[in-house]
Amino acid sequence: MEEMLHRYFADELSPSEMKDFLEAVEQDPGLGKEFCRMQNLKAISSLFPSSSDAEKATTRLLKWKRNNLRTVYRQVAVYAAAVFVAGFALWGILQPHTRDLYEEPSVYMMEVSSSANRTKSFRLSDGTVVWLNSRSTLRYPNKFSGTERRVELTGEAFFEVAPDESMPFIVNTDQYDIRVLGTKFNVFAYKDNNVKTSLVEGSLEVVKSSVETPPVRIEPNESIEWEQDGWQRSTFNDPGFLLWKDGIYSFDDVPFIEIVNKLELYYNTTIVVTNGTLAQYRFSAKFRQDDGLESILKTMRKIYRFKIEEDRDNNTITID
Repeated sequence: MEEMLHRYFADELSPSEMKDFLEAVEQDPGLGKEFCRMQNLKAISSLFPSSSDAEKATTRLLKWKRNNLRTVYRQVAVYAAAVFVAGFALWGILQPHTRDLYEEPSVYMMEVSSSANRTKSFRLSDGTVVWLNSRSTLRYPNKFSGTERRVELTGEAFFEVAPDESMPFIVNTDQYDIRVLGTKFNVFAYKDNNVKTSLVEGSLEVVKSSVETPPVRIEPNESIEWEQDGWQRSTFNDPGFLLWKDGIYSFDDVPFIEIVNKLELYYNTTIVVTNGTLAQYRFSAKFRQDDGLESILKTMRKIYRFKIEEDRDNNTITID
C-alpha cells in the first residue's frame, strides 16, 4: 500500500485504484494515520514558495516528531535527578499532553481532488458513492459521527447517498447547503458560478443559510439554483449532462458560449469568443473527455468554421 499512498498524492491513480485505495484507508487504522500524516505534510509544504523550503519544512517536522518525545523525557529526567518529587510531578503533567500530541484523532478530515480532464469515483465510510468531475474537490471526515453526514464540495460531483434517516447527508457549497436522506443527485458548484443542484432519484431540500428563507424541496428531474431574485427551478427529461461520470461531455441544444464556459472549467484554459453571433449558436454533441480540448474545438470548427488562435504563454484560446 505504500506505493499506492505515494501515487495518490502524485495524482497517478486510476478511478478504480482510487476507489480501492480510499476503502483501504477507511478500513486500516494504520494506513489511515499515515494518510493523515502525509496530508498534513502536504499542507505544510504548500505554505513555502520553493521546493527546497518545503523539503526543509518537511524534514524539520519529521525530525521534530521523531525526537520530541525523547527531548521531553530527557528534560524530565534532569529535573528528577535534581529534585525527585518535582521531576515526577513534571512528568505527570507532560505525559498526557505528549500522548495527546502524537495520537491521531479518531475522526479527521480527508480530501480528494481531481485534476483537469480527469474524473474520480470513490466510496465514503457510510457507503455513499461519489463521482468527482474535472478540477473538483471534496472534503469529508474519515468516518461520520453525530447527527449529520456533512461534506464540502468545490466543483462538480454526483452522489449516490446511502440511506440513513437518523443522519441526514449534507453537501456544503459556497452558496447553499443540500440536505438529503438517501438519493441520487448532481451538484455543479465551481467557483464564480451559480451552484446548480439536479435531482435524479429520491428527494432533497436546499437551504440558503445567509438569507432568511425556508428550505426548498425539489423532486426527481428537477434542478434548482440560487439567483439574485431567489430560487430558480427548471426541469430536465434527458439526464445526458450526467454522462461526465462515464468520461463523456454531453451538450443538448445549448448556446455555444455555454459549451465554451464548461470547457474552460474542465480543461483549466481561458477561452475568449469574439464573435457575438457565434456565441449564441445552439449546439448538440457528445465528446469523449480523453479527446482533449484541442480535438473538441476542431470538431466543432467543422460545423461553424470559426478561427482558433492559441496563446500558450498565457494559457488562452481566442475563437472568432
